[in-house]
Amino acid sequence: MHTRTAIRSLAVAAALAAGAPAPAGADTTLNPPPPDFYTCQTNGSGTVCHGKIAGSYVGGFDGTCPQGFDILENGFVQETAARYYDRDGNLVRRVVHDRWIATAQNILYNSKTGKSVRFTTDITEFDTFAVPGDFGTVSARFVGNHYSVTAPGGGLLVHDVGVLGFGPDGSIVENHGPKMLLFGDTAELCAALA
Repeated sequence: MHTRTAIRSLAVAAALAAGAPAPAGADTTLNPPPPDFYTCQTNGSGTVCHGKIAGSYVGGFDGTCPQGFDILENGFVQETAARYYDRDGNLVRRVVHDRWIATAQNILYNSKTGKSVRFTTDITEFDTFAVPGDFGTVSARFVGNHYSVTAPGGGLLVHDVGVLGFGPDGSIVENHGPKMLLFGDTAELCAALA
């Protein structure tokens, strides 16, 4: 539970922005080649690629409540992404903007009863590569609204906002702003879902 927000953001961003295979006939001089939803243009300083994609998931685990149920998550994300390659064709920077809007597709829910609350996320990930083209050397910085959950007709249940940075080993290297779900402050959320 303590790293769920970050893991969700990293996993979804990685799956959407890095997981798709390069299209047939793609420019394989780029390292790594961009997924097929990107369009690329070479300029004097390298190559810039832009793309948009959407995806969904069901039943993500967000923690366990003392009332005897798990908090699960369904989500639908819309992503806009950019990749920046140097003159040698190696990826040096990536920017990913993800939005989960407050709809019935984006919910946290009780694993036993299905009782749910909607969440929103609007976050931008900035990736820098210590070794160009090597995802194992990425430092990631997430800025924005990681999670906001408000009880219907009530108050704030989850408020994870600000900046969260990770080193290449996955350790948290920067944290500014409240991170309720990330650090397990779920008493109000559990009570609302009970």
